[in-house]
Amino acid sequence: MTRISTSTLGFPRMGPNRELKFSLEKYWKGEISDIELLNSANEIEKSGWKLQMEASIDRITVGDHYLYDMVLTWSDNLGLCPSRFQHMDAGLKRMFAMARGVDGSEALSMKKWITSNYHYMVPEYDESTVIKPNIELYLNDIKRGIDFLGAQTATPVVLGPVSLVFFTKISHGTDESVLATLLPHYKNLLATIAEMGVAEVQIHEPALVFAEQNISHLLSIAYPAILPKQGPIINLVSFMEDIGEENYQWAISQAEIGIISLDFTRGHTMDLIHKFGFPQDKTLGVGMIDSRNVWTIQPEKVSEVSDFLKAHVVKFRIQPSGSLQYLPWDFSCEKELEGHPASSLLSFAKQKLSEIQMVAQVIAGDMLLLKSHADTWEVFYKSVASGTNQPNKRWTEQDFVRSEPFEKRNEKQGLLGSPLLPTTTIGSFPQTKEIRRLRSQYRSGKITKAVYEAGIDKQIAYAIGIQEALGLDILVHGEAERTDMVEFFAHQMTGLLFTSNGWVQSFGSRCVRPPIIWTDIQRPHPMTVREFTVAQELTEKPVKGMLTGPITILNWSFPRIDISRKEQAFQLALAIRQEVKDLETAGCRVIQVDEPALREGMPLRQHGRESYLQWAVDAFRLATGGAKSETQIHTHMCYCEFKDCMGAIDRMDTDFNSIENSRSDNATLEAFVDIGYNKGFGPGVYDIHSPVIPTVDFMESKIKGFLTCLPVNQLIVNPDCGLKTRTWPETIDSLKNMVEATAKVRAQILASSISPS
Repeated sequence: MTRISTSTLGFPRMGPNRELKFSLEKYWKGEISDIELLNSANEIEKSGWKLQMEASIDRITVGDHYLYDMVLTWSDNLGLCPSRFQHMDAGLKRMFAMARGVDGSEALSMKKWITSNYHYMVPEYDESTVIKPNIELYLNDIKRGIDFLGAQTATPVVLGPVSLVFFTKISHGTDESVLATLLPHYKNLLATIAEMGVAEVQIHEPALVFAEQNISHLLSIAYPAILPKQGPIINLVSFMEDIGEENYQWAISQAEIGIISLDFTRGHTMDLIHKFGFPQDKTLGVGMIDSRNVWTIQPEKVSEVSDFLKAHVVKFRIQPSGSLQYLPWDFSCEKELEGHPASSLLSFAKQKLSEIQMVAQVIAGDMLLLKSHADTWEVFYKSVASGTNQPNKRWTEQDFVRSEPFEKRNEKQGLLGSPLLPTTTIGSFPQTKEIRRLRSQYRSGKITKAVYEAGIDKQIAYAIGIQEALGLDILVHGEAERTDMVEFFAHQMTGLLFTSNGWVQSFGSRCVRPPIIWTDIQRPHPMTVREFTVAQELTEKPVKGMLTGPITILNWSFPRIDISRKEQAFQLALAIRQEVKDLETAGCRVIQVDEPALREGMPLRQHGRESYLQWAVDAFRLATGGAKSETQIHTHMCYCEFKDCMGAIDRMDTDFNSIENSRSDNATLEAFVDIGYNKGFGPGVYDIHSPVIPTVDFMESKIKGFLTCLPVNQLIVNPDCGLKTRTWPETIDSLKNMVEATAKVRAQILASSISPS
C-alpha cells in the first residue's frame, strides 16, 4: 500500500493549559522579561512539534508561533510601524504597544479574521512609514525548528506579500506602491530562508479567498519578483474558502509554485479542479480535515474526496483545511466526557493529527479502516436518534415580526425616563479574582449554591452601586456569574457539551471555550431572570436584561455537522425567545440580545450571502419577535466589516444597536449613516481593549462627531464593548470620563450652542 504524505498548516499557540496566556499577562504587568516570555512560548511550540513528530506528520510548520496574531507579527517583522510608535525601538514592547496602545498612542484597529472568531490587528502604512525589516527573532525560530525537526520536516511559514498589503490600512500611496516597497524585502527573506537548507516554504495567502476583491494584478506583480528559480519548494497556502476561478487559474499557472494547498471543507474547491484541472507536475495540499470544528470527518466525505482525487489529481498530500489554532489542544484531557456518546467522534488538535493519518491510509487503500470509522459514526447516530432531527416547526410567520413597527414602538418606549444622550455600558464588568474564585469554589463543590448566589448578589450590588454613583442612565447587572457570553447560556440549555480545558485563542491572551452542539437544543428553565431581578430591585433606573443571540451562540460554538446550521440557529432562537418572555414577566423593560458574530458567519462569496443573511436575521427575529412594543430590544455588534450586510442589520428591527466603532475611525458609523439607519444607535466612544484611559475631551469630541452624522435623539453613549477584561480602576475612570463628556455635550445642546440635527 503506497504511503500518502501529510502536512500541517499550524498548531494551537496557547499551550495545553493556556501557558502562553498567563505568560503574556505576566509580561504585560512587568512581572517577567522578554527572555522569560520567549522561553515560555518556545517550550509550548516545542510541545506542539513533538506531538506532530509522534504522529508522523511529514511537513510541520515553524516560525508561526505568533505571540499576538499573524498579521501583527508580520507587519512588525517587516517594519510596518505607524508614526505614533516609531519613537519606540523595534521589539516585543513596540509590537505589543501597537496591539494594545500606550499612553498618547491608540492601538491599531482590530478586526475579525475572515470568517472566524479570531481577530487580527490592522497594519497601517502612512507617509512616515519606512520599511525596516526586523526578522532576527523569526529566523531564530526557524533555526530552532530545524534543530528540533530536521530540515526536511521543518517548514517555515511566511505571510504572503499580497495578503499583508490586502489587510493593511493604507493612507499614503496605493496597494501597488506599498507592495513594490515590500517586495525586495520578501525576496531577500526567501533567499535567506533558502540558505538555511529547508525543503519547503509555506507562503500563506489568505487574501486569495477574497476572490471578488480582484487581487490578480497584485499577484502578478508580486510573485515573479520574489520567487527564486531554485531552492525550497514553494507551497502556496489558502484557507477558509475556495479561492475563486481567477485566482485558481493564476495559481496553477505559476511554474515556481510546486504545491498548492486548498480548503476542501468550505467553498467549491473540487468544482474548480474539475473545471480547470490540476497540473500533473504540482502537488495538491488537500485540506479535508476540518481545522475549525471538533467533529471528526464523516466517512462519506472521505469516500467522496478519495474518489475525486483518484480521478483528477496525480500528486497530493493530506492535511487540515487550515491552521489547527482554531481548535483546543487535546481532547484526552476532557475526563468528564469519557464515555459520552459523542466522545469517540470528537477531535481536538492532537487528535486531528491522527485523523490526518487515518484519512491518508484510507485513501491509500485501507478500506477496513474506513469501515471502522463508519461504524463509529453509525453507533453515534443510533445513540442520539431520539434527540436528533426531531420536527421543530414550533413557529408561525407571525413569530418573526414585532407586533408594531419601530415608529410606534419608539413612541411607547420613549427613553424610559432617561435624559438626552442616555449613557449605558455593553453588559459585562471586570471579572476579578474574587469572582473567579467564587465560581471555582462552586464548581468544585466547596460551597453551596446558596453561598455562591449570595456572593454573586454582592457583586451585582457593587456593580449597580458603581453605576448609580457614576450617573449612568441604563444599568446592567455586570455578568459576574458568566465566564463567557456563549458558554454561560449553553450551560443552561440541553443539547450542548462543555469542556474543562477546551480553550481556543480569540486574540492576544484572550481565550474562549466554545461549547459543542451534539443534539437538539432546548431551554428547560429561565437562565437570567434571577440575576436581573436582584439588580432591578436595587435601583429605580432601568436594568438591561443581557442575552446572547442565536447566531452568536451558533458561530461561537462547534456546531453539529449532521443537520444544517439554520436548523440549529432556529432551535437556539426559540430558547432565547422563551427567555425574553420570562424577563418581561419579571419587569424587564430593556433587553439586549447581542449578535457580535452575525457578520463572521457570512460566506465570502456573493452567491451564498443572501441565503445566510436571510436565515440568520430570521433567527434573531424569531428570538425577539415576541417582545412587547413597550420593551426596548437592543443588540450589540463588534469588530466586523458591516458594509456588505447593512440591509440585513436594518432588517433585524432592533430598537437600539450599539456597535464597536472606536477602532474603525468611524467607518462603521458611516456605514450605518449611509443606509439611512433610523433606529437607536450607540457607536462606541472608547476602546475597551486598550488599558489607556480615554480623556473627557477625547470622548466629548467623539460624541460631537457623532452628532454631525445623526440626530441627537437617535444616539446612546456607550463604550465599544463589554468591560470584563479591564480592571475596576480602569473601568471607573473611563466611565467617569464618559459620563462627564456626555454631560458637557448635553449641556451645550440644551444651551443651544450645538444644534441637534
